[in-house]
Amino acid sequence: MQEDDTFEKKIRVGRLYDFYGSLLTEKQQKIMEQYFYDDLSLGEIAESEGISRQAVYDLLKRAEQTLEHYEEKLHILQKDEDLRFQLRSALNLLEACRREDSPDPRLEKVAKLLKKMMDQK
Repeated sequence: MQEDDTFEKKIRVGRLYDFYGSLLTEKQQKIMEQYFYDDLSLGEIAESEGISRQAVYDLLKRAEQTLEHYEEKLHILQKDEDLRFQLRSALNLLEACRREDSPDPRLEKVAKLLKKMMDQK
């Protein structure tokens, strides 16, 4: 992790941590939470843990790689993102139907989307 990591990358790693964080070691969890949730710098974490800034960086990198490895194997984050996209699509279709007074053929699309989501669970 570098101080200039992109916001999107931090969001992704945070979401991966939400799904797979409990599979990391306690030390990795603690450092990840300090960096991502408490928004501490590498230097602040190093000082509080009594380790070098480089050790914090290395630990965060290994934890990130571990989280990505779990995602490569299990695809839980991707499935969650796909489901959220489908839900948004269904909600958009329903909202369009609510704005109109006449029967709408898009309701069938909504029904199909919802059935697909239920089959995935």
